[in-house]
Amino acid sequence: MRQFATIITGLLLVLTLAPAVSAQYEEATVSVSARETALTDVLTILAEKSGLNIVSSPVVEGKVVSVHITDTPIDEALDLVVRAAGLAYERVGNSILVGDAESLSKDTGFDTYVLNIMFADAYELEPLIAKIAESVSTDPGGNRLVVVASPGKIEQIRRVVKSLDVPPVQIMLVTEVIEVTTDDLMEYGIDWSKLMSQTLLFAEGSPEASPPDALPEEMPWIALPFDGDDIVRQAKTLEMAIEFLEGEGKARILSRSQLATLNNRQAEIHIGDVIPYTVSGVSSAGAVEVTVEREKVGVTVSVTPRATGDGHITVLVEPNVSSIVGWKGPNDEIPWTKERRASTQVRVENGETFLIAGLMNEDSSTEEVKVPLLGDIPILGYLFKHVRDSRKTSDLIIRITPTIIS
Repeated sequence: MRQFATIITGLLLVLTLAPAVSAQYEEATVSVSARETALTDVLTILAEKSGLNIVSSPVVEGKVVSVHITDTPIDEALDLVVRAAGLAYERVGNSILVGDAESLSKDTGFDTYVLNIMFADAYELEPLIAKIAESVSTDPGGNRLVVVASPGKIEQIRRVVKSLDVPPVQIMLVTEVIEVTTDDLMEYGIDWSKLMSQTLLFAEGSPEASPPDALPEEMPWIALPFDGDDIVRQAKTLEMAIEFLEGEGKARILSRSQLATLNNRQAEIHIGDVIPYTVSGVSSAGAVEVTVEREKVGVTVSVTPRATGDGHITVLVEPNVSSIVGWKGPNDEIPWTKERRASTQVRVENGETFLIAGLMNEDSSTEEVKVPLLGDIPILGYLFKHVRDSRKTSDLIIRITPTIIS
């Protein structure tokens, strides 16, 4: 009876210490120096240092290795020692099995395991785990993976899932869409084409800062991190011009929005209309079919941010500006659209604002102006009316500020 109690106590002790052993294995380092030493003795030292069980196959007997490693992680040291002997190993729970590669490549003891996914999408993890497991499927009733694998493979799968199933980073996108009318900007001393061709001024050294309300050429300089000499940049004159044009009514904010999205997930903003139209056709049976299609026009901005882990954010921006310029088809039922599309990828610091511009548009219109009543008189009415052609040139500017949400 006492012997039975001792065995039970030992089992409970092993179960209690298992998590601690795993944590110790992931963090521990080892230093070993041995010359022409039996592999079994070296494995015994690694087992004592890591707290893991190491089981050897008969092929390990007689193997001799020379080892000299200092402050090396346990898993790396084990890999070096075993490979130096021309063997392989496999981890099963808190145990390491050492043997020849051919024997370890044969999976045995297949079983079915259910892995609960906390943060990631099980459907997205499924193709990754399928490369390791014998069989894997996603439970449609929950965010879980059903895996068929051997004990050795399931441990590998659990480590992969643990590294991927982490809380996702969220990014706040503050987006402004601004339309600037560029026809009469020379009246204000602004050459829009030159302003768009120059965004930054650079200088070497460390210029002294000037008052914030100074003229553009006297504005303060901002230091940039750079390996080597000091490099600084001047504040963007374009941003000052936009703020001035907003006050003068030459720039109009079409949209100002705040959207939160997950890391590496697309966010989309649409400003405009969705226009339905019908399309008629004849089916194979000879019946007339009428379908309703929809055309989305206006301004659409697709933004995909990705936090790089070093305080920077890589942002993929795809703006699209479309409008209907006419109708085509047998009955003028199909819209004819004009698009301005761009795609760019930038890397900015967390919370830094960047601009995208150059989506120019030119609209032409014809307006008839006439004197009431007199302008409607046949032939003589031409003397009391005239036709005026007008042209409006505008540029679309998109200002985006991505910020990682803590």
